[in-house]
Amino acid sequence: MHLQLLHQSLLLFENRDRLSHYLNDLLEKLGISAEMIGGSALSAYNYRRNTEDIDIITSVDDANKLGDYLLKNNEFDFVGRSSFLHKPSDVKINLCPTGVVITNKSSDKFPEVVNKTPGLHVASLQRLLIMKLRANRFKDRGDVAELIKRNKITWDFIEREVLPELDEIDRKRCKLLYYKALKEE
Repeated sequence: MHLQLLHQSLLLFENRDRLSHYLNDLLEKLGISAEMIGGSALSAYNYRRNTEDIDIITSVDDANKLGDYLLKNNEFDFVGRSSFLHKPSDVKINLCPTGVVITNKSSDKFPEVVNKTPGLHVASLQRLLIMKLRANRFKDRGDVAELIKRNKITWDFIEREVLPELDEIDRKRCKLLYYKALKEE
């Protein structure tokens, strides 16, 4: 049973990585710049965890353009709410258009894509930390602690790059997670 679960996890990583490369090539071909966020972006920062989807930020117009392309492609099924299932890999793609609300806080919206070069780019460590702190789901809090540990993030970096982008509650949460991560090292 354990070997079967391990095999499924390894296959999921392989499928997700292959789909990421396919998406990069497709976005370049379509002239769309996009940014990978969420669990699939973590591996760029020394942390691989199981996730069954690829979340990408792009402009509203580009999300529509990409969505239209995916709808016409037999390898993808629309599964609702800006999400498409890549049938061969069984990996879901979530389109996260700039300006759409991320969390229950109406002020938290998907940001603009920073790198305007067509293709799929990974969000910066700073942006990932900020989005995960704002989302405040259980898995996001764990991701923040792991990113801090695995990347040896200093408090100076947090103060300079992360805290100014957070509200007071998220700043307190960040501080708690930072010191928790240090204890776990």
